[in-house]
Amino acid sequence: MVSYANLGGLGARAGVPVVHTWEPPPPEPPWIITAAPKSLGILAATLILLPLFLLRPNRCAAAWWIWLPVGISGLAGVTIVCLMSDSDWSLAQAVGAFVVGLVAMWLLMPFLGSRYRTVAFCKALPVLAGFSLLAFVPTLLAANSGWLDFRPHLAALLALGSLSVTLALTFGGQSVRHRFGRIRFLFWLAVWTLLAWTVIASAFVFIRSLNHPFDWGESVVALLVITGLTLVLILPLVLLSFFQPIYRARLFGFLHVPQPGRSAGAAGPLGMADVVQSR
Repeated sequence: MVSYANLGGLGARAGVPVVHTWEPPPPEPPWIITAAPKSLGILAATLILLPLFLLRPNRCAAAWWIWLPVGISGLAGVTIVCLMSDSDWSLAQAVGAFVVGLVAMWLLMPFLGSRYRTVAFCKALPVLAGFSLLAFVPTLLAANSGWLDFRPHLAALLALGSLSVTLALTFGGQSVRHRFGRIRFLFWLAVWTLLAWTVIASAFVFIRSLNHPFDWGESVVALLVITGLTLVLILPLVLLSFFQPIYRARLFGFLHVPQPGRSAGAAGPLGMADVVQSR
């Protein structure tokens, strides 16, 4: 036991003084600055969309309006994910890949519509899932930075997200087929997105609950979070389709609902969507 009174015996205080200057560590730059180099991969993934503008329905200046919701959805989705996951860039790149898939589906909608909703669903699902996974391939092929690789699970999540969005659009259009309204459609889109994710997650919840105690409160929160994130990514595209004539014709043709101000049997050209519907 050492007494504080004897601390003076540790040694003489005289000697050569040592000058030490302490400097505080430099402040860490904001995450948005450190994220800039990593975000280049997300921007590069959007390059796979450029060939789609060579298709006849997209050979017009109005088709390039799609880049506005691309920027809004990508920035909002990546920001939300980085804030909630402590800047997990694998997850952020998955969000960016999913936005690419959504935009590809919007650009190809003139070819996806059908008078039968089931046929339109079967056309849209592989397009959305395929382009999302294609945009995520560079992330899958990159070197793993951690001891546990979650990227295959994120690829599966992209496929499940594609299923949920396609189901929500299909059933959302079915819910407003007799009386369309923008607010009504947004309401049903949110409801069907939540229900789609609930059905998808139920199988995983059931399997996990067989072997481990399950926190149902945490599961409900996770379900609401992923539903909200899905809506954040898709809403800019839907809003663009409400107010931009070309994309309005495409979305309404895909949903198989009459445009606002038109009766279901009104004559007159609607555009490429009507041509596809007549097949």
